[in-house]
Amino acid sequence: MPVTLFCESHREGVLAIKDATFASMNLGQFVWQPCQQIESLDQPSSRYVFEDGTVKGYGAAYQLDETHYRLNLIVHPDHLRKGIGLQLLNIVEQDVTRANGKYLQARVFEDMPASVSFALASGFTRIHVMRGMTLRAADFCFDKWKDVGQQLSDRFVVTTLKKELESGADPVDKLARLYKLAREGWPSPDPTWRLDDTTETLRAPFTNVKDPEHFSIMKDGDEYIGFTSARNVGTGTAVHPNYRNLGIATFVKAFDIDRCINDGDEHFESATANTAMQRVNEKLGYRFKGLAEVRFVKELS
Repeated sequence: MPVTLFCESHREGVLAIKDATFASMNLGQFVWQPCQQIESLDQPSSRYVFEDGTVKGYGAAYQLDETHYRLNLIVHPDHLRKGIGLQLLNIVEQDVTRANGKYLQARVFEDMPASVSFALASGFTRIHVMRGMTLRAADFCFDKWKDVGQQLSDRFVVTTLKKELESGADPVDKLARLYKLAREGWPSPDPTWRLDDTTETLRAPFTNVKDPEHFSIMKDGDEYIGFTSARNVGTGTAVHPNYRNLGIATFVKAFDIDRCINDGDEHFESATANTAMQRVNEKLGYRFKGLAEVRFVKELS
C-alpha cells in the first residue's frame, strides 16, 4: 500500500505539496496565518505519507490534550479525487483512536470548497468560520467616534499598557482576569474542548507585549473592562460581559487605531470568528480580504 510512515526524507515532498496548494494565495501578505496542514511536521505526531513514485499526500494528527487531536491533511493538486485523502484520514483516525483520542479537529480554507465538502462527507461537523479582515489607514476616520468617546468618558478612562506598567498597577494579572471573563460567549473552535484557563495560560498573551504604548485599555475606576491592540497582533480585543453593548469595543479599537495611524501605521489586520466583532470591524472600515478558515470537529467512535 502506498501509505507509509513519514520519515525526514519525505519532508521536502510534503513542503512541495504545500507550496503547490497555497502558493497562488500569496499568504505571506497576511499577518494572520491559517492552517496550511503542515504544522505537525515540527512536533510529535502520528504522521503518514502517500508515496507512489513521489509524495502525493500527507496526513498527520498531533495531540492537543488528553482527548483532542488536530488533523493535518493535504494532497497534491494534481492527484485529488483519487482516494488518497481518505486513505490517509482513515489510518490517522485509527492511530488517534488507539491512543484514546476522542475528538479530531480540522481546519480548512473556506474558498477550497472541495476540502470543505470532503470534511463534511468524512463525518466532521462545521463549528464556525474565522475571517481575516484588513483596514487601510485611508479608510478610517476617528472623528465619527468622538461623540461615543465623549459619552463613555463620563464613566470610563482609556489608558495604555505602558502607563499601567509604569504605575505599578499589576496590569498583567488584571488583563488575565478580564480575558477569562470576556471569553464567556465567544465562539469556541470546538464545543467539546475545555479551554485552558490556568493562570499561566491566561497571563501569557500579556507578559511580553512588544509595544505596550499601543495596547489600549479601558478602565472603570481601577477595574479593566476592555482592551485591544491593532499593532500587537495576537492579543485580540475583549470587553467585560457586564459592560457589553455600550460601544466600548468599537471606541477602544477606534482610539487605538487612531494612535497607531498618528504614529505612522498604514495597514491593519484582524481575524475573528465572532460575528459581533466582525460587525465592529466593518463599522471601523475593515473589509474581508478573502482569507477565511472553516473549523471542524469529529467525534471518533
